[in-house]
Amino acid sequence: MIKNQILINLKLALEKMGVDDVEPEIDYPANSDFGDYSTSIALKLSKVLKKNPLAIAEEISKKFPRNNFIEKVEIVKPGFINFWVSNVRLINQLTKTTQDNFTFPEFHLGKNKKVMVEFAHPNTHKLFHIGHLRNISTGESIVRILETVGNKVVRSNYQGDVGLHIAKCLYGLKSSKFKVQSSKSLKERIELIGKAYTEGTRAYEENPKAKEKIIKINKMIYDQSPEIKDLWEKTRQWSLDYFNQMYKRVDSRFDRLYFESELPRRGIEICQNLLKKGVLEKSQGAIVFNGKKYGLDTRVFINSLGLPTYEGKEMALAEKEFSEFGEIDKNIHCVTPEQSSFFKVTFKVEELINEKKYKNRQYHLVYEWVKLKEGKMSSREGNVIEANWLIDHIKDKILKQFKCNKETAEILAVASVKYSFLKNSTQTMIAFDIDESIAVDGNSAPYLIYTYVRTQSLLKKLKNDNLKDDRLKDCQAKFEKEESDLLRAIALFPEIVEKSAKDLAPNHIANYLYDLASKYNLFYQKYPILKAEKEKRELRLLITQATAKIIKKGLYLLGIKTVVRM
Repeated sequence: MIKNQILINLKLALEKMGVDDVEPEIDYPANSDFGDYSTSIALKLSKVLKKNPLAIAEEISKKFPRNNFIEKVEIVKPGFINFWVSNVRLINQLTKTTQDNFTFPEFHLGKNKKVMVEFAHPNTHKLFHIGHLRNISTGESIVRILETVGNKVVRSNYQGDVGLHIAKCLYGLKSSKFKVQSSKSLKERIELIGKAYTEGTRAYEENPKAKEKIIKINKMIYDQSPEIKDLWEKTRQWSLDYFNQMYKRVDSRFDRLYFESELPRRGIEICQNLLKKGVLEKSQGAIVFNGKKYGLDTRVFINSLGLPTYEGKEMALAEKEFSEFGEIDKNIHCVTPEQSSFFKVTFKVEELINEKKYKNRQYHLVYEWVKLKEGKMSSREGNVIEANWLIDHIKDKILKQFKCNKETAEILAVASVKYSFLKNSTQTMIAFDIDESIAVDGNSAPYLIYTYVRTQSLLKKLKNDNLKDDRLKDCQAKFEKEESDLLRAIALFPEIVEKSAKDLAPNHIANYLYDLASKYNLFYQKYPILKAEKEKRELRLLITQATAKIIKKGLYLLGIKTVVRM
C-alpha cells in the first residue's frame, strides 16, 4: 500500500536524523495540485527540535529513500512535504485492480482476529422500522469491511421478546377490539400487532386500570404463566417470521439470535452475586450500581418487583456472547446514542466481574436517529415508517422512473435505502428524502449503479478481446488530467477500505465511490474510449474495467448488490 510505504520511508528518514520517538502522519491533500499525499511532520518536529520547519522539511526530503513509486517530493511553506506517486506505480495498481487482485491491508482489533458485531435489534411485537433499516445496513457493512481486512466476524442480534412493550401489545390483542386469527397472512398479522401495540401504549398512558393489567401481564410473561404463554409464543413467532423475511430482503444474516427471554433468571443470579461482593447495592427495594465513584450514572439492575432490568439482563447476555464463540477481541454494539449511559455502566460492571475477560473488549458504535421532515417517529401515535413500506414505496417510484423489471427495481430500492444511510457518518442524524435517494444525478446508489452499468455496456462491446497493459508504458507521459485523476483514485481504494475498518465508518467507502464515479463520468463524457488511438484505447478500457470492479466491490462492502442493466 502506497501510504504505508511512504510512512515507512518517512520513519527511515527520521531515524537518520536521530528522531525515533515521533510517529509521522499522512494526509490526502484536498487539491491534487499539492500532490497525492502530504505530511506536516516538520511542523510538529519544529517545536521539539527548536528549528525552522522549512529547514526540517528539507532535511527529511534529502534523507527520504528514493524508489520508483514516488515521482516527486516537494516542500511547501510553512513546512509541508508533498509526495507525487509515479505513473509506473499507478499503472501497476491499475493492472492489479483489473485482474481482481485486490490486496487490502490487514487490520485487527486484537490477537484473535475475531470480532462480534451485534446489530439489527428489532423487538418482537413491534414493527421493523426505518431506524432498524439504518441499524442493519450499518452493521452488515461493518461486518463485511472487517472480514475483508482479515477478521473472523460473528454476527449477533439481540432481540427484546419480553418486557413492557410486549405486555402492552398482548393487552391490546386481548381487548375485544382485535381478533387473533392464525389464518391471516403474515402481513396482516404484523399490521394487527402494530395496531395492538399502539392501542396498548395509549391505554397504559391514559387508563390507570389498564396500566395495572398491563403490569400484571408483564409479570405473567416473565413467569411463563399458562394464561398468557400460548398467545405470547404465537405472536412472538409471527414477529420472528416477519424479521426473517426482512433480513432476507436486505441480504443480511446472523450466526446467533439472542433473546431477552433467555436471560432473566441468569441475570438475577449474577446480580445477586454482585450484591454479595459489594459491586451492586440495595436502594429503595431495588438493586442498583452506584456509579458516582467511577464518574458514571447510578442505574437499576433489579427493580423493586424483583425483575431484572435491561442492565441486569445485559450481564447474562455478555456472559453468553463472550463464551459461545471462544475468545473474542471486541464486541461491537450498534445502538442509538440514548443508550450511552447504559453501556458505560454495564461495561464497567462487566469489567468489575472479570477484568481480563471484558476490559476494553466492549464497544458502543453509536448510530443516530433517522428523523422525518414532520418530526420523530412515534410508536404511540402509530406513525412509524415501516421498513417494507419504505422499500416498496421507493420500488414503485423506480419502476415508473427507470422502466426496469421488478427484480432490478427491488435491488435498486434496497440499494437506495442502504446507501442513503451509509453515505452519512453514523453520528449524523438523517432526514430521509425518497426522491434524493433515487436521483440518478446525485450522490445515490442508482447513480453509482448506473455508472457501473455504463462500464459494463462499454466493456461488453469488446466481445472476446483481451485487455493488455504491455503498451501502457508508451502513454504514461501523456496522461490527460482526467486519466491521471482516475488512476490516482483507483490506487486509493485499499487505503479507503482500511480507513473504514479502523474508524468503523462505511461512509468513507460510500463517498469514495461517489468521487470515483463522478471522475469516471467526467472522463467518459470528455474523451473517446473505443475510438481512441491504440495506446489510449487500451489505457481507457483498463481504467473502465478497474472502475467497474471497484464500484462492484465497494458496493458489496456496503451490503449493496449491482445490476448490469437499468
